[in-house]
Amino acid sequence: MYLRVLLCRALIACVCVVSFGSAVAAANISEAEPVIVVEGIAYSTWKEYFESDLVASGRKCGTMSKEMRDILFPDPGGQPFRNGVGAASGADCSSTSTDPNSNYENGFRWVIPVVVHVLMNDACGQGAMTDANVQGQIDILNEDFIAIMGSNGEDGNNSEIYFELATTDPGGAPTTGITRNCNTSWFNDGGNYFNTLAWDPNRYLNIYSNQASGALGYVPFLPADAGGTLVGGNSDRVVILHSTFGPDAPPSPFDLGRTGTHEVGHYLGLEHTFSGGCGTGTMPGCYSSGDMICDTNSESGPFFGNACAGGSVSCGTQDPIDNYMDYSDDICMRQFTVEQGRRMRCSLQHWRPNLGSMVPISGGDDIFADGFESGNTSAWDQL
Repeated sequence: MYLRVLLCRALIACVCVVSFGSAVAAANISEAEPVIVVEGIAYSTWKEYFESDLVASGRKCGTMSKEMRDILFPDPGGQPFRNGVGAASGADCSSTSTDPNSNYENGFRWVIPVVVHVLMNDACGQGAMTDANVQGQIDILNEDFIAIMGSNGEDGNNSEIYFELATTDPGGAPTTGITRNCNTSWFNDGGNYFNTLAWDPNRYLNIYSNQASGALGYVPFLPADAGGTLVGGNSDRVVILHSTFGPDAPPSPFDLGRTGTHEVGHYLGLEHTFSGGCGTGTMPGCYSSGDMICDTNSESGPFFGNACAGGSVSCGTQDPIDNYMDYSDDICMRQFTVEQGRRMRCSLQHWRPNLGSMVPISGGDDIFADGFESGNTSAWDQL
């Protein structure tokens, strides 16, 4: 009998220890800080988030659809289209149509100064990134917008739009073009941080890295929305999820910096390739329906996943699943089309005329930018 009592006591003690240990482990797990919380759901790893139904169901880009923006930002009317630089007008890249005419050929290079605002939580841990990673994202933009030989963007079309970290701040002082702030509300994309942090959006492309409201990135509007009256306000910006920013982004398949390329495309006036569904697939109707670009095939909806092999057809023609303005995996995004490049240059010329400078194109400049600035010297071998 005595032995039986001892055994029972030992068993009870063992159960208590196991239960206590399990409770401690559970408490530690529950207290671990999630990498992101979206719509009340906490995700403990980026892999878990990017493989969730939330991302697959359309949360990749948070930029509002054209239909929604037309309601929220109607053209006030009674205002002439901005003329900006040159004899043409913003009517060539309005919120309703595109005229990608020869005025927007690559006769010069637009050089755009960028300030990157790195937003972190209060502890300055989540959201932190190195200067090298920030510069790496700028390099990726140049690889994709200029189609630099030997880079992931080499199969695209050269739009002659070039980005560089600002070297002078709005007050005229030298700068790295990078700011850092530790504020959990701002890190969670709240608190109207842009009213405090923005550098003159007429003169600088302001990019913010934070939680991006649960999307991979977004812009609040396109430049022609509301007749261009929103351009230059503090909220005029590009927002990118910090974990998809630059070449050090960890969560495949969004790990090659193409979120930045996609969102800057919006910032310069491009719609999603699937905007408006199939629309009108032939000229001239394709310049005023869908994405308002005729050399991107019509697409009924976004393409998710590894599109490298192609084969997706939704409107009677091959879907433009290798386009930076679709939702394909980063590794399969390869190009802006010629007409997309012209619409972006039109947007710069008429809706953002004070952003950056126009630089003559020379052979030496092309080689320097395409080879040295990207960190890739293969272009030199073509001489």
